[in-house]
Amino acid sequence: MSTILIVDTNPTDRRSFVTLLSDFDHRLLEAHDGAEALELARAELPDLIITEVLMPSVDGFTLVRRLRAEPLLEGVPVIFQTANYMEAEVRKLAEATGVRQIIGKPAEPQEILRAVHEALKKPTTPSRLPQTGQLQREHLQLLADKLYQKNQELESANERLRNLSLTDELTGLNNRRGFLILAAGLLKFARRAGHPLCLLYIDMDCLKNINDTFGHTEGDLALTHFVRILTETFRDSDVIGRMGGDEFVVLTIDATEKDIATIQARLQSNVDAYNLQSVRGYNLSFSLGVVQIDLDSTFTIDTVLSQADAIMYEQKRLKKGNSSNENHAR
Repeated sequence: MSTILIVDTNPTDRRSFVTLLSDFDHRLLEAHDGAEALELARAELPDLIITEVLMPSVDGFTLVRRLRAEPLLEGVPVIFQTANYMEAEVRKLAEATGVRQIIGKPAEPQEILRAVHEALKKPTTPSRLPQTGQLQREHLQLLADKLYQKNQELESANERLRNLSLTDELTGLNNRRGFLILAAGLLKFARRAGHPLCLLYIDMDCLKNINDTFGHTEGDLALTHFVRILTETFRDSDVIGRMGGDEFVVLTIDATEKDIATIQARLQSNVDAYNLQSVRGYNLSFSLGVVQIDLDSTFTIDTVLSQADAIMYEQKRLKKGNSSNENHAR
């Protein structure tokens, strides 16, 4: 029976080794980092150490060098486990510290068993372990490169999470939270610079009918077509958001009442152009509420949203009333 020390900051990863190797009558020890592993190795004198390479405080390379400096531990074989290191570089540094076995992370059971068998069969030869200034520099540079890579990966992951929290998944527009954050900033700028600001609350009238008649997949497609019309109608400087369902908002800067009339006409024209060429079996339409923001007021974006929403629903009610009257006249 051999004593094997597993070193990994992730307890789940350690347990996978323990579960596998205990079935082969090995005695398993666990350490969560290199510093703990060194103390445990001094006390238990393991026959083999399996260690992750990148760890806080004492990494895998440093752990091996410290083992080699102690007479009772200098011949203990070590297996490196690593997920993202450049293969050529990690092998070069591993060989310089007498580590001949490197396995991936995660590793297949057969790969682990093969490496353990080979390591226990061929003990480390201490005389083959050079400790040079060049090795130290290469080691530190490799760790620095890896830490930089991990930092970049973390920043990318945080950016993806930030985008998910601010962006509507279906349309790619700002979601309600994303819109409110951007709109609050634009409102502050407009008040400071004295630029006119206008909010439009837009409801896509036909979504429920499309969902009921053609299915929700077609409804999602209609939403994306309507969003394309919105992005083609408004400027890059305007803030567009999806409030949820079939409701959208646009905060546009440097827009007077005359400009808003032109914008509404352009939006209607773009919707009409889409309907003329569409073969989907339905037409797109919308209801609109517009509020010209008083920059001297203390209104918040939420207050203006409520005002524009109420105006939009009144227009929607009037449209339904007119439609009913026309059907009744027929």
